[in-house]
Amino acid sequence: MNFETNIPPILFGSFQISSDETLYNIVSQAANSGIKGFDTSPSYRTEEGVSKAINRYIAEHPGSSRADFYLQTKIDAWQMIEKKGDIRPFVKAKLKKINQPYFDSLLIHWPQPDYFVDTWKYMEDLYQTGLVKSIGICNCRRRHFELLRNSQFELLPMTIQNEIHPFNTDFKNVEYFKSLGVYIQAYSPLCRMIPEISTNQTLIELAQKYEVSLVQLILRWHLENGIIPVVKTSKTERVKENIFATQFKISADDTEKISELNKNFKIFLESRCCPGY
Repeated sequence: MNFETNIPPILFGSFQISSDETLYNIVSQAANSGIKGFDTSPSYRTEEGVSKAINRYIAEHPGSSRADFYLQTKIDAWQMIEKKGDIRPFVKAKLKKINQPYFDSLLIHWPQPDYFVDTWKYMEDLYQTGLVKSIGICNCRRRHFELLRNSQFELLPMTIQNEIHPFNTDFKNVEYFKSLGVYIQAYSPLCRMIPEISTNQTLIELAQKYEVSLVQLILRWHLENGIIPVVKTSKTERVKENIFATQFKISADDTEKISELNKNFKIFLESRCCPGY
């Protein structure tokens, strides 16, 4: 599957960041450091704040343009249910409200069983009209992908965003999607730095070996596996720390050591977040 995209190696998420000024500081710091990709969602209530931050940055930096940025949002369950899949009015209204000509990426947040396939039909239409530059799915399993394929849609997901971290590598799905040329994104890429992660001896020893933080080590592990981490921070000083993950490498053997920590541990359970999933 081939399509043009300017997706950067790391995206900055906006979940639970309520301050517009904080969002601008994150966008500005990331953009100044060379990373201009940002993830939002209607349920995060940050679409407007992230968009304002991008527009403000462009206005304050001559030579910068909207084409430099990668703005990704999602379709939430209530939108799919309310319009029985026809989510086009929500997307068009949102673009107008936040003063954007298009979204670089639009993802189904959760593949609601009753509306998943119908929603995809209208996602295709939004792509064909140019209002979104790529389409995909969060929390996607191979069976969801195959359902779309068997329904003979013209387009298949271009991006998949799943919960991926050292305790949940999701490699069976990842390898399948990668074999089809799909971009893989990881949400909760640090497993929220739960104590079992932050005190893990393997991670601590490898971080010391490479003289990096645990955060940088884990983000680099994602990159070594061809995965784009969606990392969230509300502290501007952490932005450069996260981006540094693009500037060093770890060996294949050490990458495998981290992968072997997998225990299929999930923060977001499908049965809770998407009944009938």
